[in-house]
Amino acid sequence: MLKRTEIVQTMTEAGQTFALRRRGDTLEMVLGHVVLLSSAALETERAFGRLIADLAPGATRVLVGGLGFGATVRGVLDVSGPKTEVLVAEKLEVVCDLAQGEIAPLARDVLADPRVHLLRTDVGLAIARERSLGAILLDVDNGPHWASFRTNAGLYSPAALAQAREALVPGGAYAVWSGYRADAFRGKLRAAGFAPRVIPLHERGVVRARAYVGVR
Repeated sequence: MLKRTEIVQTMTEAGQTFALRRRGDTLEMVLGHVVLLSSAALETERAFGRLIADLAPGATRVLVGGLGFGATVRGVLDVSGPKTEVLVAEKLEVVCDLAQGEIAPLARDVLADPRVHLLRTDVGLAIARERSLGAILLDVDNGPHWASFRTNAGLYSPAALAQAREALVPGGAYAVWSGYRADAFRGKLRAAGFAPRVIPLHERGVVRARAYVGVR
């Protein structure tokens, strides 16, 4: 049986038209025919955010790249103390607007949490300004080999990985959410001076995504 598709809202930014659509019980934000965000993966994204409890215990400053539907940020907040500063870099105003409106209940209003500081900028620029982060969590693409926006491809280059390493404190963690296997990325992490590992992320008991992690 085909799921009914309904356009909930359309938004325009920088000459591009985005649509928030509902397919059955799933909300999706699409650009043309490309699904940029989906509520179908929220469990893996929350688990991705919660990884900092093990990867960077006691981290007082965390940078999340990509607000999305707020699930990664929610995962970070759920395992962080009251004094943790969570920087969220999001370059699309339409995503920021949705997070404070239509999709706010999906992640329990993460932007209303006083620990969260929203940065309206590209995550690469946000990383370049930092030198004391306990963790960097990137959830801006479907993975390190598939960029939602062409300019995002540079985030996974050797130069960008070196910059991310410099932004972290010793022992800090860098991680990329991926909806597919990208095991070759471990070699890039190792070449950039990280100790790499891969952590499976589950949705309803099934591995649906992976975190590609590098520890400084």
